[in-house]
Formats: sequence, C-alpha cells, structure tokens
Amino acid sequence: MIYYHQLDPFLVPPLGSFKPLWYLYAYILTAVAIYLLGKYFSGRKEFFSQFKLLDSAYFGLIGPVLLFISGFGIRWYSLAYITAVMFAYFAGKYLINKERLKLPDQKLLDIVFFGAVGTVLGGRLGYCVFYAPELFLSFDMNIKAFPYWGVLKIHQGGMSSHGGIIGFFISQIIYAYRHKLSFFSLIDLGSVTGAFGIFLGRIANFINGELYGRVLEGTTWFAVRFPSELYLWANDPEKYKNQLLSLKELLPFLSERGLIKVSHSAGDWEQWINRASEGSSVYEGFIYHICNVIVQQASQAPVKAILEPLLSLRYPSQLYQSFFGGLVPFLIICTLWLKPKKAGLISLVWAGSYLCFRVFTEFYRQPDSHVGFELFHLTRGQWLSVLLYLMVISYGYLVYKQEPKGFKKY
Repeated sequence: MIYYHQLDPFLVPPLGSFKPLWYLYAYILTAVAIYLLGKYFSGRKEFFSQFKLLDSAYFGLIGPVLLFISGFGIRWYSLAYITAVMFAYFAGKYLINKERLKLPDQKLLDIVFFGAVGTVLGGRLGYCVFYAPELFLSFDMNIKAFPYWGVLKIHQGGMSSHGGIIGFFISQIIYAYRHKLSFFSLIDLGSVTGAFGIFLGRIANFINGELYGRVLEGTTWFAVRFPSELYLWANDPEKYKNQLLSLKELLPFLSERGLIKVSHSAGDWEQWINRASEGSSVYEGFIYHICNVIVQQASQAPVKAILEPLLSLRYPSQLYQSFFGGLVPFLIICTLWLKPKKAGLISLVWAGSYLCFRVFTEFYRQPDSHVGFELFHLTRGQWLSVLLYLMVISYGYLVYKQEPKGFKKY
C-alpha cells in the first residue's frame, strides 16, 4: 500500500500571485494520478503486484520511467529534481515574506535557477572526478553516440550528491558576489531545498533500483531483491560466474521475443562467460547487454520466476538515506526556522546533520562495484563526507565569527 502524506501548513508556502505555475504542477500530478488509477481499474493489477510480499522480501520492479507520453518518458528522478526546484521557489517566497531570509523577492527566480544549475553541474562533474575520471577522456564520435563526450552522458554513472553540494556552494558564492547579497542567506535557502531534494531523490533511487544496499543475512520483511543486481554480476563475471550461468534458461525466452539476436544454447552462453571472465572486453559487453535486457524484462513472469531465487536479499539503503539524510534534517531545520535565526546557522545545522547521517547510512549501502571499499573498510561516500565535514567546520567559523566583506546588501 502506498501512503500520501500532507506537510504541515508551516512548510507549505502561500501561492500568492503564482497560481498559473501551481495550476500547471497540479495538472501534472492529476494526470499522473489518473494514469495510475486507469491502469488499476482497467484490469492491469499486475502494476501494483510488484509491491507484493514475496517470501518476506520485496521484489523491486517499478523501473525508472513513470510513464511515456508520445514516446517521451517522464522519469522518477527527473520528477524529483523538478519538484525540488519548484519547492525551492515557493519555500523561498514564503521564508522571505516571513522575514526568515534576507533576500530580494524579485531576484528569487534567478537565485533558484542559478542554484539548480550549480547543483546539476557540480553533481555530474563531482561524479566524474570522484568516481569515474576516465569519463573526461571518453569520446565517441559515432553519430549514434550523442552527446559524444562521456562527461555529458548522464546515464553513465549519474550524479554525486557531494559534488552537487560543492557545485551549489560555488554557484552561490558567485551569485552573492555579483549581486551583493547575503551569501549565508543563499546557502540557508539551498539547505532546506537540498534536504527536501535528497528526500525525493533517494526515493527515486529506490524506484530505479540503483544505489541499493548491502546483502542482508537472513530473511526479514524489509529486505529487497533488486533485478538491477545483474549489472553487478556483469561487471565482475569471474566472481559471479555461477549466477550468470543460471541465466541461460532465460535466453530462449528472450530470443523468441526478438529481444536478443544470438544463439541461446547453453554451451555458447557458458563460453561467453568464460571468455568474459578471462578479461575479454568484447564478451563482457555481450554479457552486460544480455543482463540489461533481462533487467528490462524482470516483470515478466518467466523472468521473475528464475531471477527471484538468484537475487540477494538486500537492505533498502536508499530509503534509509531518504529518511535520515533527507527527511530528518529537513524537519530539524524547519523546526529551527520557526523563529528567526542568524544567517548561516540553518545551513550549518543541515550540512552537519546530513553528513553525519550519510556516514551512518553508508554502512548499509553497497559501494560502487568499480570502487569498492577503501581505507578502514569505509566507502568513498563516507570519506567524501568526512572531507566535506572539515569544510563545514570552516564554514561554521565564518558563520559565527565573520561575514565575507562586500557580499551583503540584504
């Protein structure tokens, strides 16, 4: 069952003179609701059966795309970003009217846009720097390989939350300097938006089946089986050879439906896996392609029946990080903001709480397969959180002891 919660009235800013934008957003939500209800009442109840309890574990089958409209897919992750940006605008409007933020109302739209651009650029560049620097040197000039440069191919690796924080921080320094605004007030607005955005973004990660948790010993009601675990197998065919061999039963099913154009004999499949285990990049690509097709077909009964006993039971770490890294810091800073606070204090509390919770929840999250564990058996996300925490200490010194000269006008 899916529950929809309403926010406290304090957290919902008045719409004022921005009804057209709100009506558009309400229209989109209504259209989505009608679509889901239509699927249910049209007899396609299997859409909701993905939430059914299977041997005390959920089987993640929702997928990254909410719906297709004329061939254009609306993705959960994109919807999370759009919602967070819209929330930033309305929340900023409300906080300025309540004199919680010392920012000019007429510049709010520019502030939100500038912050969103900084977050997206920082998030992508952060991923490339921290997790996949080889993307900077990845170029493919094939006409079908648009946008040609690995850095611009967001579907390859995605975003880094630490990079997003740094990108937002830098963008606000630039904006505050150019427009003579309070840098700390800009960061405060970004903190409430960031907390809400992380809350939604991690839920989108869970729906997408990405950034899943570590293997959970035993069987519990909150364990999850993620079909996207097959990508982990494909990236390390030597380690997961037995699991990959078990997928041979699915090849006839995929071939009959024209999803793959390869021989589906058990001998060929085993030979591919052996060659991939020996380091052949060509066969590794074949294996990855087949696994990708299987993941896309995971909701089909024959595929699901074979996959389910093969997949590991895992922690729903995305939901842990959504709650502790998004919702809890959001509620903390909203409670603090019930009364006016010194500029910068809200963002200081948010950054400190988020990074602490991030280190804690990373103990339940599976590290990136190409990175693994690092010093003291910690993940790169944990070490980046420690590094940013040191920067937060310096930021706290500025909040309590001084303000950058020449920035503040409001």
